[in-house]
Amino acid sequence: MHGIGEVTASCRDCRSAASILLAVSGIFGVCHFDGSPVDRALVSRMSETLAHDGRDGEGAALESSSAIGCRLLYSSFDSARTAQPVRTASGARVVFDGHLHNRGELIAELRNLCDVSAATSDAGLAAASYEICGPTFAGRLLGDFAVAVLDVPERRVVLARDCMGIRPLYYRRSSSSILFGSEIKTLIVDPDYQVRPNNQLLSELLLRRAHRRPSDDTTLFAGVSQVPPAHVAVFTRSGTRLHRYWDFDRRVGLGSRQSFDDYAHAFGHLFERAVERRLRGTHPTAIAVSGGVDSSSIFCAGARTHDGPLVGLTYTPRDGSASDESAFVTDVERSCGRQIRRVDTPEEGLLFQSAAIVGVAESPMLNGQWFRGHRLLNAATAAGARTLLTGHWGDQLLFDQAYLVDLLRAGAWRTLSAHLREYPRWFPDASDREFVIQFGSDVLEYALPSWVRSAVRTARQRLNNPEPWDDWYADSFRHEPRPDVFEHATGATALACALYREVRSQYHHLCLEWNAKVGASYGVDIAFPFLDRDLVEFLIGVPGIVLARGGVPKALLRESLSGLTPDAILSRRTKANFTDAVNRSTRQDFAALVTLLTPDPLVVELGYVDAGKLARGLSAARAALEHSTTSIVSWRVTAVAALELWLRQFVEPRDNGREDIAWQRTSLASAR
Repeated sequence: MHGIGEVTASCRDCRSAASILLAVSGIFGVCHFDGSPVDRALVSRMSETLAHDGRDGEGAALESSSAIGCRLLYSSFDSARTAQPVRTASGARVVFDGHLHNRGELIAELRNLCDVSAATSDAGLAAASYEICGPTFAGRLLGDFAVAVLDVPERRVVLARDCMGIRPLYYRRSSSSILFGSEIKTLIVDPDYQVRPNNQLLSELLLRRAHRRPSDDTTLFAGVSQVPPAHVAVFTRSGTRLHRYWDFDRRVGLGSRQSFDDYAHAFGHLFERAVERRLRGTHPTAIAVSGGVDSSSIFCAGARTHDGPLVGLTYTPRDGSASDESAFVTDVERSCGRQIRRVDTPEEGLLFQSAAIVGVAESPMLNGQWFRGHRLLNAATAAGARTLLTGHWGDQLLFDQAYLVDLLRAGAWRTLSAHLREYPRWFPDASDREFVIQFGSDVLEYALPSWVRSAVRTARQRLNNPEPWDDWYADSFRHEPRPDVFEHATGATALACALYREVRSQYHHLCLEWNAKVGASYGVDIAFPFLDRDLVEFLIGVPGIVLARGGVPKALLRESLSGLTPDAILSRRTKANFTDAVNRSTRQDFAALVTLLTPDPLVVELGYVDAGKLARGLSAARAALEHSTTSIVSWRVTAVAALELWLRQFVEPRDNGREDIAWQRTSLASAR
């Protein structure tokens, strides 16, 4: 690794700027508690796995039995002036990935206790907090971050992760050592580790059960753990201690009697602050604008509050299709007085960059429309952006009909019925029956005892007669998932429990980690204003009849942002529909999929998929795709393809012979 020594750091283009902010970074380290010497070659390999995370600089501190380091990407030039690792007065070394949202409060708290000022970097503030508070320091930090402390004087390693889990952080513990890093690849370069799948979590992901379990310390790799969101992990020679330092209070909204206008005012303030927090830095900030309510509102808020360079990007087509939202994008441009750049995204097949994406994300998860995301991120980097804001998770957090269970409990039958009748007016592609079915599922989840839920789901599985394209997993693999254990807080509203599950589920955090790693591979920090901790905390405490007043989805947002977001967008009753595009991509690469999954795929060889069922399922999927009106068939095919690619890359890599690359050649041919 370049420049390793007692304390080293390197950077390029260190010029001054007002903001002190790091964008995307990668951190890593190793500590042998038994005093064994550190393998410098291993430390170098760990650093190299994060080279894409840090194109502006790197730094490391190496001692006889421990090492800690980072790769850095700056979103402002002044942040380069603070070398990492940061050394505290007591001798601890600190590396920091991310950015803080409460710099002012931290500086005010710490100024009289240690040497900090407005010029102190986020990494320096995290180090100062640790110096004052020790392992409890993470409770003072608010932002999107992962931080590691090598505290040689105290003979411990401390790892901490932000409240929402935006930044990933992994570790591998043995009896005498700890290795940690921002990516799993950083840990598995150790020749002493043999990759083994965590079949329980794999099955929960692929059988669509991961949303029913809270995120814990497990990963898809057996023997590799993660620091869960809002946790601190302390490692010493005697053991490991994992501590949650913060969580949402799901009962905070009980008994609240604020007016709708009060809620709307509070939401508007928190939303604009959430956007503003993610616009710091001197590099241009990109915002993905689809023309929908959520992303358009983010762009409008940014345009009003941010004086720096702002780059609006959209890949919405202008072809009159169901996914064409170009008229709404034009409304946003006209309202804000800023141009939004059109990103051309010629259609590609399902397997576009599939092997690369699985390798970067370290998970069997593919996006069937990845060619759009790829070109969007390329456009962001071409514009000089280091941060890309998106409207993701707005749909999930701003409208969840679980609040109907609260109306049921309160005996508000008429209101409940009126809201169910209102929904289809805002979702013309959905039937009345879909909302009724979802209501029944919510009653089962939030109003009935857990043993009833378990019994009903078991009965459903026994009576279920799945389609062949949804029934190719082996029976042994289907028995791997653990029981559902999402405990709902006693006395909390059903809506609060639903929103809490949304931001605390295993599936949610796998998605966040996917975005973080993929964005980092482009040198871009993908940021989500709707996952701002303070905004989510507020939404969990808002009654459902306020969030969806009168049965109108996202009613609170529509009201609070009136005058900011164009009325034509706030009053939208449709959403872009990419179903046809997704299915076209799957059909385009179906021959490549068959080549990938035959004749001897690892998914069959390792016992995840039944060979006979797979053959029948692929045949049925090919036929179903010709007339499917949903994306479900495409999703199921994508999942098994992603699993095959993941197994090939991480579990049993194959030689790059003719047989292994045949599917890639087929994909490239079909893409043309």
